Order: sequence, then C-alpha cells, then structure tokens
Amino acid sequence: MADYPPLPASLVPYPVVSNIAFAEGPIFDDHGDLYFVNYIELGTLGRFSSDGTVEVWTHTGGQVNGLKYDGRGHLVAADHMGDRITRFDLRTRAMEVLTDSYEGTSYVGPNGIALDLKGNIYFSDSGKDENLANGGVYRINVDSDNRPTGVDRLGHNMPFPNGLAVHPDQKRLFVGTSGTNSIHCYDIAADGTLANDRVVREFPNATVDGMQFDEHGRLWVARWMNGSVDVVDPDSGDLLASYAMGGNGVTNVAWWGKSLYVTVSGRNSIERLDVGVGPADIVPKWG
Repeated sequence: MADYPPLPASLVPYPVVSNIAFAEGPIFDDHGDLYFVNYIELGTLGRFSSDGTVEVWTHTGGQVNGLKYDGRGHLVAADHMGDRITRFDLRTRAMEVLTDSYEGTSYVGPNGIALDLKGNIYFSDSGKDENLANGGVYRINVDSDNRPTGVDRLGHNMPFPNGLAVHPDQKRLFVGTSGTNSIHCYDIAADGTLANDRVVREFPNATVDGMQFDEHGRLWVARWMNGSVDVVDPDSGDLLASYAMGGNGVTNVAWWGKSLYVTVSGRNSIERLDVGVGPADIVPKWG
C-alpha cells in the first residue's frame, strides 16, 4: 500500500443544497459555481452560485446523471433518459448533442462522465437495469479546438458500468460496475483502447456510483445504497476510509478546494465534507 498522508478519522456532512428531486452529477466550473442535476424537478440542471444563490439553470429535455466541466466554458452531460451525451454552453445555456448512437445503435442509458487532460470524453452507458449485462464504455475523441472527431466503443456487455475516472497518470481508466459492486481498472493503450482488465475491489454490498481521485491518487467512491463515501487505494484495492453520509442513495462527488461535495439522493441534497485534501486535476489542459 502506498504511503498516503492520514485521512480524517471521521467527518460530519454539512448540508449545502436541498430540494433536489434526484441528487446527482455535482461539478464546479472555474469560478466556483456548482452545477448539479434535477433541482426542484427531474430533468433540470441546477446552479448553486458562488454568491450563495440557487436556481434552476436550464431544462435538459431528458434526465441527466453525470456532469463534468471541460475547461472551455461547457458542461458535458450524460443524459440517462435521453440516451445521449450533450454539452451546454455556460454563457448562453445552449445545448449541443455530441452523440446519441454508436454505429447506428442507440445508447441504453448514459450515466457517468470523465474527461482526460486532452479533453477526450469517457462515458458509461449503463443500461437501465442492474440485472442486465448490456452496458458499455465509450470515448468521444476531440481535437485541440474541442471539436468531436468520433466515438470509440471501449467495452461492451458490461454489468451496469456506472462511475468512472481517469487516473492522474492518464494511463489508466477506473470503472465501477454496479451490477457486481466492483471497481475495475484498465490500462489505456497507446492507440486509446483499453487493455488488462482487472478488479481492484469488489464490495460485499451494493454498490458503486460516481468516483474521483484526490491529489494523492486515492480514489473516492460514492457508495449508493451503502450510504457512504469510501476511499480506496487504486493499486492494492484496500479500503482506506469510509464516511457515512446520513442517508442512502449516495450518487456522486465533486471537489472545491479542500472540501468534497456529495450528492445524496436519499436526502434530496448536496452535502459537504471538509476532507482537508484537494482533488486530482480533472479539468482538461488546452494548449
């Protein structure tokens, strides 16, 4: 096991936003504005601005789960009910559909989003039934001007792939499969394909959802029905810490500063954990 700095023995969740119909997809932009999904009603995107105001920011025409900020003024969204990946302009709020099918076949429920530092967009297409192994993982390739250039399917017939995160070394992709309560690691080959699938950790109970790395390379995992955020060593699979969130339906995580913001659907809320550690860099670096 790596020689990580110590983690807090315990943490108390601090409520930040309430009245979320299904809390998911938290992410911050450069200015400290927090975006999330389903504020007040299903199908919206909400914004908790750095000045403390909360609003319904836009309606998506579907129902988004995962969100990420691309460093160029856009939110990238996995529209689970719309079966598509979309992108929202933070200035105009205009929506663009990046992909809604692969080789003529519609997606079955996009769920999680992760970006590498070149701006390429990885997403899980989980399906809508955890008992079916009909999900996949895909990557939307983008050029230096942030324009999509094509979609690659990286994995298929997977048991409800959900949260995913690119390792800080940019050489590995971690994917949580909710159908097996497991975290998988894949090497990202030179040609962009995934290789060497191995199970990093299989939890004894349900389940795994959104995830993100901290600045020391530890993986923080939203544990859906376990009601916790768990911290995992991505190399050994050891459980380093587990923090109860006071409710089930822990769906996703996002950092701002040294605090972790956690969506807890069982409490219709976003809760803050003052973890004392910052995130790995996940916002693309544009030359």
